[in-house]
Amino acid sequence: RIDQSETIALAGVEDTDVQGLAAVISDTEPRYSFFRYPYEVDGQQTNSVIFIYTCPSGSKVKERMIYASFKRMVMDVASAEAGFEIAKKLEASSPSEITPQMIREEFQPRQEQKQGFARPKKPGKR
Repeated sequence: RIDQSETIALAGVEDTDVQGLAAVISDTEPRYSFFRYPYEVDGQQTNSVIFIYTCPSGSKVKERMIYASFKRMVMDVASAEAGFEIAKKLEASSPSEITPQMIREEFQPRQEQKQGFARPKKPGKR
């Protein structure tokens, strides 16, 4: 979290799974969160770090501006200092928008079915 002197401080560390993620993020103040998401790719278990930026619409304008301007720097410091390899970046106005299904779809996008081009019908005689 960012305090009044615009210093970034760790608000806390929580051990949670993807179902409990929204419950541990503040819904009254903007927050940066890092979540290690375990998932399976081609039968291999892997973990990826997700950067989540939440900014509730009820938060103060100054807080929203500060958090928006610090976002890139926080990601850079997390990568350089903590060694996080951020795989995905998510933004939401409320923690309740961060659902297990949303995160799953980020790592396993739906396959689109390709449809052939449908030739338009010829115009009739007038």
